[in-house]
Amino acid sequence: SGVHAREYAPPELAMRFAETLVDGYNVDADITWLLQHTEIHLIIYVNPDGRYVAENDKELFWRKSLNPNQGDGCSWNNTGVDLNRNYDFAWGDTDGSSSDPCDNEYHGRSPRSEPETQAVVKYAQDLFPEEQRKDPADINVERGEEIMGIFVDIHASGGYVYFPWGFEDSRSPDDEALQALGRKVSHFNDYKLWAPGSPDFAYPAAGDGSDYMYGVMGVASFGLELGEEFYEDCNRFEDEVAPTNLPALLYALKISKKPFSLVKGPDIIDLVIVPDSEQDGKMKVSVVASDSLMVKSHGGSATGDQGVAKVQLYLDVHPDDYNEGDMSWEMLPVGSNSDSHFELEMIFPNGVSSGRHTLYAQAMDNDDYLGPVSSIFFDVDTASNKPSASPSNAPSTFDRYFQPTETPTTKTTTEPTSSPTPAPTYIGSATSHLTSGNENDDASDNASNAAYPSVAVVASVLLLFCLA
Repeated sequence: SGVHAREYAPPELAMRFAETLVDGYNVDADITWLLQHTEIHLIIYVNPDGRYVAENDKELFWRKSLNPNQGDGCSWNNTGVDLNRNYDFAWGDTDGSSSDPCDNEYHGRSPRSEPETQAVVKYAQDLFPEEQRKDPADINVERGEEIMGIFVDIHASGGYVYFPWGFEDSRSPDDEALQALGRKVSHFNDYKLWAPGSPDFAYPAAGDGSDYMYGVMGVASFGLELGEEFYEDCNRFEDEVAPTNLPALLYALKISKKPFSLVKGPDIIDLVIVPDSEQDGKMKVSVVASDSLMVKSHGGSATGDQGVAKVQLYLDVHPDDYNEGDMSWEMLPVGSNSDSHFELEMIFPNGVSSGRHTLYAQAMDNDDYLGPVSSIFFDVDTASNKPSASPSNAPSTFDRYFQPTETPTTKTTTEPTSSPTPAPTYIGSATSHLTSGNENDDASDNASNAAYPSVAVVASVLLLFCLA
C-alpha cells in the first residue's frame, strides 16, 4: 500500500492492521494464535518521496516516485517512475505500462531500475522460501497447493480485489485457488473482482508487484483497490474501508500457511460455547461451517461445491500442533444440511485446570480439504471447574470488525493529516517472538522463516514490522 503516492488510505489501513494485531494479542483468540504461529511483515511506505509531494501539493495528484534521472525531457511535475510497473515480470509490455518517461505509468529504464522496487524485492527474497521461486518464463507452471506465504498489495481506489494474472486478461495455472481467494476476500468488502475472465477486468498492468510475487517468488498474491477516492474521505474510511478490509486481511493471515489449499476448504462462520446451567462441567459447542457461503459472490466457485464433511474441535492445542493424547472431538451435523450447523454436547474433562482456555475449530470438506482455523477463549470457574457463561471474548466471526481494544485515534478529522501516520516508537512485548523488521537477515530469523508462514503487506519510507 502507498506505492502510489496519492493513495492516502492504504498506508493507514496497514497501520490499523498492525494496531489491531498488537492490541488483540491475548484479547482475541484468533489474533493470539496467529501471532504465535505466523510472521506478519508490513512495509508501510514504499514511496516516501512521492508521498511528501502528494501531501504538500494535492492538486498534482502525484502517483510516481520522485527519481529525476528517470524523467529526461519531462517537466518537474511529471518526472519519476510508476513503481508498480517496474518489477521484473512482464516488464516493458506497453499494453500494461508506458515507455514514455513523462507518463503516469512509465515503467522505468529497466526492470527493477528503482531503489524502492529493489528494496521490496530484496525483502521478499529474504522472507519467502527460496525453493518456491520460479523462472518468470514459466507462466504455465502451477505453484501448487503446498506453497507457503501470501503477498498483499494495497492500493486505491475503486473497490476491487485483483489477482494474477494482471499483465493480461488470462488465467494463471493456479486460477481455481486464486478465484476462491478473490471471492473470499470480496465476501468481507463486497468489492468487484478485477480478475482474469471477469467482466470487471479493467485494464492490464504489466510489471506490477502482485504478478511478480506470484510469478517469480511463487507465493499466493492478491491486491486491494480501497474506497472511492485517492484522497479518501475520512468518514468513509472509518465507516466503510477499515471495517470491511481489516477482516479481509485477517482472513488472508489465517490461510497463509498453505493458502492454495486452505482457501479451498470450508470456513468456520460462527463458533459459540453455551455452558449447561444445570450440570457442572457440561457445555454445548455450536459451530456454523460452510464450504460455499464465502465464494457465492461473482458467480460462485468450483471450490465451494463439496459440502462440509466434519468439524473437529481441539482444546488448548492448535490443530497444527496436535499430538496423540491431546484433547479433540469430532462434531456432528444438525439436520440434513451438512453445509451449515454442527453441535457437540460434551462433559468438560476432569483434571482440566481452572482459568482461561482456548477452543479451536477446523472444518473439512468432502474432498478432504481443510479450511482455516477459528478459535474462542473461555474461562473455567475456579470453584466448580465449570465453563463460564460468557467466553472471554466473542468468537472471531467473519462478519465482525476487529476493532482494537483501544481506539488508535481520539477523533475523526475531516481532512487528511499533513504528514503520514508516524511509526510507533514501541511495538510492545505481547509475545517473546516479537522482533524488529531490521533483524530479518539474522540467521535466527531465517530459521524462523522456515518454521512459520509469512504474509507481506506492502503499503508505501521502508518502515517494517516483523511480528512472529
